[in-house]
Amino acid sequence: MARSDSPRTHISTDDQLVAKVQAGDQSAYAVLVERYSDFVFTIAVRIIGDEDDAADIAQETFVRAYKAIGRFRGDSKFSSWLYRIAANRALTHLKRKKRRPQTVDIDLGAHIEADALTSGNRDDPGQQVLDDEFRRAMRDAVSKLPEQYRTVIALFYLEERSYKEVAETLGIPMGTLKTHLHRGRAMLREVLKERGF
Repeated sequence: MARSDSPRTHISTDDQLVAKVQAGDQSAYAVLVERYSDFVFTIAVRIIGDEDDAADIAQETFVRAYKAIGRFRGDSKFSSWLYRIAANRALTHLKRKKRRPQTVDIDLGAHIEADALTSGNRDDPGQQVLDDEFRRAMRDAVSKLPEQYRTVIALFYLEERSYKEVAETLGIPMGTLKTHLHRGRAMLREVLKERGF
């Protein structure tokens, strides 16, 4: 008797795909790469600030993940494990280059406490000019943050990851994460205040 449900229509979970890769199915890894390539690239570009370098980091991330996937035991989500590799590769790249990243494009996400950083009437015709100046000041301020603060701000504010996800991604305790976020925000506010925002 023929089965009514075809396995071809089934969308595999990350855990199922990882298990297939660990069993030698390379095509399953191609699905994971396709599923996470945009996000890995985004993490890299927001930490590094350069799209060409970020593309290299993204490729390196997937190569390293493939080589290490046999040791992945599912203690965390595959996505968190992969993001952690991407963030670490990006930070290693910065240290190796011994340079500041290029200006990072900051878009205030759902987490950002915008009211604590700016004020003003958004209906004011002159507000657009102030908004543009604020964005430029924010980009410059974030690009000058120490690496550990810039990274948590990129993941938490820009990628809108939860505290738990950011802590898992970077492999740091929750208390350290909150400290980094607090200090990073304080540094941003100080720089913005000096510039009249």
